[in-house]
Amino acid sequence: MQNEDSGATNRISLFGGFRIENGTADPLRLTGKRGPAIVAYLARCHGMAATRERLADLFWGDSDSEHSRNSLRQTLSVLRRDLSRAGVDLIQSRGELIGLAPDAVRVDVEEFEAGLSARSVQELEKALANYTGPFLDGLYLGSNGFDDWVASERDRLLSRALEAFEKLAHLVDAEAGVILADRVLAMEPTREESYRLKMELLLACGQRDRALRTYEACRSMLKKEFGVDVGPQTRALWQSVLSAADTASNVQSANTAPASQRLGRPSISVADFINLTGKQGDDFFAKGLVQDITTALSEVADYVVLSALPLVEKSDPAEETKVPGMLRARYVLSGSVQRSGNGLRVNIQLVDAAGGHNVWAQKFDGHSENALEFQDKIAQAVVLAVILDLQLTNWKVRDKSPPGPPEVRRLVNEALMKYFEMTRDSLLVGLELAEKAVSIGPDNARAKRTLSIIISMGVAFGSLPREPGQIERAVELAEAAVRAVPDDEIARCILSFALESSGRIDEAIAECQHAISLNPSYPTGHGDISMLFALRGQVGEAVREANEAIRLGTHDVIDFWRHHGLVVALFAGGDNQRALEAARKVVRTKPGFVRGALYWAAAASATGNNEEASRAIHHCLSQLPHLNMGNVCPGFVPRYVKDHHHTRFLEMLSRAGLPAS
Repeated sequence: MQNEDSGATNRISLFGGFRIENGTADPLRLTGKRGPAIVAYLARCHGMAATRERLADLFWGDSDSEHSRNSLRQTLSVLRRDLSRAGVDLIQSRGELIGLAPDAVRVDVEEFEAGLSARSVQELEKALANYTGPFLDGLYLGSNGFDDWVASERDRLLSRALEAFEKLAHLVDAEAGVILADRVLAMEPTREESYRLKMELLLACGQRDRALRTYEACRSMLKKEFGVDVGPQTRALWQSVLSAADTASNVQSANTAPASQRLGRPSISVADFINLTGKQGDDFFAKGLVQDITTALSEVADYVVLSALPLVEKSDPAEETKVPGMLRARYVLSGSVQRSGNGLRVNIQLVDAAGGHNVWAQKFDGHSENALEFQDKIAQAVVLAVILDLQLTNWKVRDKSPPGPPEVRRLVNEALMKYFEMTRDSLLVGLELAEKAVSIGPDNARAKRTLSIIISMGVAFGSLPREPGQIERAVELAEAAVRAVPDDEIARCILSFALESSGRIDEAIAECQHAISLNPSYPTGHGDISMLFALRGQVGEAVREANEAIRLGTHDVIDFWRHHGLVVALFAGGDNQRALEAARKVVRTKPGFVRGALYWAAAASATGNNEEASRAIHHCLSQLPHLNMGNVCPGFVPRYVKDHHHTRFLEMLSRAGLPAS
């Protein structure tokens, strides 16, 4: 907790309750409530000092002067004793003045208020990080003077925090701004201007339906709490959203396709980008950008890219049905180009044409001097974001972690693309990208959880050595991501995987159960808990969860992992033939996944297919020559919890021909 600038070694936290931290594992414990209350009050006084008379009157105002002075002396004596036991010297007496040693303490409220004038996103985020809850939350003395002061400060600081969060929401991109607006409304549900802010941000993201629902929530809240209707500003914004929704409805109806017309793979149409500036040169830039994006998306095997959509005037709706591809595209990518001097801004959004809702939106800023380089950068970013966001959409997951600044977002997206390739080499490249993202955004939860999962999967694939430090770091990163965004099911599953890698099966199951409670449709939650149940020997539960994960996942890039969970469960249950059949499928899908090949070998050996078992071991050793009976499990493969399952697995690997050492 050392502050290098001030030399202070003690931090007084007043937000979210009262704490004194001095670098030890636990906050200092003080006797009673009045001692902490005196420290808190002094920490907020000018010069961190007040007269004895003022303190006596504030804390014992219902007693006469002599009794209140005596109570103050006793409380200060106990306070000094508690601090002395912890080796902390905070209280100073100077005649009639009682105070704190200003050079020995830092106060979170001071750091919070000092940082609110910041203009940069990073500085404002740093200041707001201090606001961890209401001022002196839970500290109530029953003394009118002190309790009234606390209530006044609590309201004032809450108001400043709300204004600062709203300011930050305007500085970051719209997606991150919506998350901040939700946080503001959680802190103060009756704040009408915060509902307007959220509506504006949702409209900027293209999520008109959510903006309309936000208006209704605001209207319902005001009616219930105050018996009034929304103000004229909120109503005007609502009317503008309705107008935008009417415009979009024509496009939506043209893009809605019967089920019989939909293609087997997701299809995307790229519309002509709108030139908002009107300069002819920007028309060429917009057309070139559409071509680059279309070409880049066409190279992705998992998606069908239909002919680019020309712009169709709303006044001629009959022509809309004649546009090639409009009836067939599941997703429509559109955007606009705007110039200011040499600066260019490109706004892009991806819309689910069938449902009419926004899937993804992002803005890009660059310069016209290097337009071709700017086009390439945007095209690559769009492909990464579209693939990842459509994956989350198919999983029915909304990423709740703030994306962070553009460079962090780019690095995280590229790292995840390498992660989803799921090879030993791709995981090492992803690791490097994720490390860079964390170094640039050390507080970014999305970057931390990405680095965590790549470390864990790197160990699972043999890209990284299974060393205690690696796994511990993966756990710490995932825990930090969960603390930052507790309702993020993605982070919960990543933490579960890291805990599984460290052998903490029960804790890992608890995290998976939490993730499933947050989102019952998340296939990864069901797939991961299937593996954990299998390792614990709960075969029936494991098979059920694996099948649910496979049903929800529908042949996505990590489908092999869910089938592997089924293999681990079937082998534990002694269903060797089905385990072998499922293991063969895993290896066909992901040949570089040596864990899967080891279960292939064990299942083949258990069914008496000795030649196939030997071939499976040869496959494993061709990729990881160092594997042997001494390091395979526990080590490379997680250990079954029950000894007889573990012993049988090792026996089958030995019979298949895995070297002894």
